[in-house]
Amino acid sequence: MESQNQETSETGLKERTARGLFWSVFGNGAQQVVTMLVGIALARILRVEDYGLVALLTVFSIIAGNLQESGFTSALAVRREVDERHFNAVFWFSVGISALLYVLLFFAAPSIARFNHAPELTLLARVVFLGFFISSFGTAHAAWLFRHLMVREKTSSQVSASLLSGIVGLSAALAGWGCWALVAMDLTYKLTYTTMIWHYCPWRPALQLNLRPAFGMLGFGSRILLTNILNTLNNQLLQSVLGHFFPILQVGYYSQANKWTLLSSGLLTGMTSSVAQPVLATVGDDAGRQTRVFRKMLRFSAFISFPAMFGLALIAPEFIPLTIGEKWMPCVPYLMVLCAGGAFVMVNGVFTHLMISCGRSGMSLCSTAFFLLSQGALILAFAAFGNMLPLLAGIAILQPVWMLIFAMLCRRLVQVNLSSVVADIAPFLLAAALMAGISGWACHAVFASPFFHDALGRIPVLLAKVLLSAAIYWAIMQAFRPDVYTEGILFVREKLRRRK
Repeated sequence: MESQNQETSETGLKERTARGLFWSVFGNGAQQVVTMLVGIALARILRVEDYGLVALLTVFSIIAGNLQESGFTSALAVRREVDERHFNAVFWFSVGISALLYVLLFFAAPSIARFNHAPELTLLARVVFLGFFISSFGTAHAAWLFRHLMVREKTSSQVSASLLSGIVGLSAALAGWGCWALVAMDLTYKLTYTTMIWHYCPWRPALQLNLRPAFGMLGFGSRILLTNILNTLNNQLLQSVLGHFFPILQVGYYSQANKWTLLSSGLLTGMTSSVAQPVLATVGDDAGRQTRVFRKMLRFSAFISFPAMFGLALIAPEFIPLTIGEKWMPCVPYLMVLCAGGAFVMVNGVFTHLMISCGRSGMSLCSTAFFLLSQGALILAFAAFGNMLPLLAGIAILQPVWMLIFAMLCRRLVQVNLSSVVADIAPFLLAAALMAGISGWACHAVFASPFFHDALGRIPVLLAKVLLSAAIYWAIMQAFRPDVYTEGILFVREKLRRRK
């Protein structure tokens, strides 16, 4: 009877996980498609400098958002017993801390403008920073949806917010608002998303300012908070200091390359982030089961991430001018280098989710801190030379190095050693590298004529690279048939059969 109950439980968890992954893939895919289309249109309308100005403020907004969230989403997800008092305390804590942060950043705006030699940043910053204050009203509600694996409702909110904010941003850009169009789009997204998750979440805050349950979770949440801040700095540190070392034009080029990299890696990590942590926490009492779930997520991440990011790097010389225009061609080398490192972001995210689900947020914090220190050292070593590519290459190399470090750290948490991790990841890494190498060589040989370097000529090159890469990767998967590939095919077929 006990084994039957365990089997039923495992089947139910597998179904919930698959359903969560399905909605994560669908929702994140739809959101990123909307974001991509809007981004393409805006990049053709706005100046490079408009993106550079807004990029300089991004790190402050995200860190302020991290502070008002304070790691409570993860803390509420892994906590065994949670009631309305905990959510209520998180709500009022988030709103209160975000109001305080906005006041501090309001008065700090002139200093930010002086550091980046851009006086127009003062007013821009004071409006941009309203975004994290708006988001604070949805922190507890987002945590409620996250804990209850309501992925469909969350993704529906994200897609709706992306659509409406895209319409507002494009309208403002066409009206000649310049960088303010990006600000209007950001604020609209946050207001719409917060409203939507209030609609889907059945819980409502009460006028009881008892913050003790929130303070009780700060021990765990504070480490998550620091990790999130460090992750933000890892993603945005270079962008936030470039204005001090390089002209705003160069910041704009880098911000566009970084945006496409983060957009792609964000789409990929979003597939697992909504389910990885709750699922790994659920099976935490069964070491063998947790190991199986972890390794399957690791293989799934490698199966998806490597071909996607290597593919983006491959098509970058055609994709950038065809989508956002010739004026952005200087960002192509930046994008190619960033994609090489970004291919490992989704894989590294699985290790982070494992650490947090096992209650080892301190381990995640320390590893992230050392990554930031390594990145800071590279910035100090290379930024003064005025050439951004060697700096970006060094930062990209840090990602696979940290994957190996994560693997050695996590062997204490699950029954997985370094060789097992390499065995899970290497086949997909080699397959993706082979895919990109053959496709790049073949297309370079076939499309050598100068015609294919012009606007119309790039279209057949882009299509050839995409189709050939997909065919090569599919052929490799068909030849070796790894379990994550066959299970994915069976899952899709089952979904299609049920819809008929």
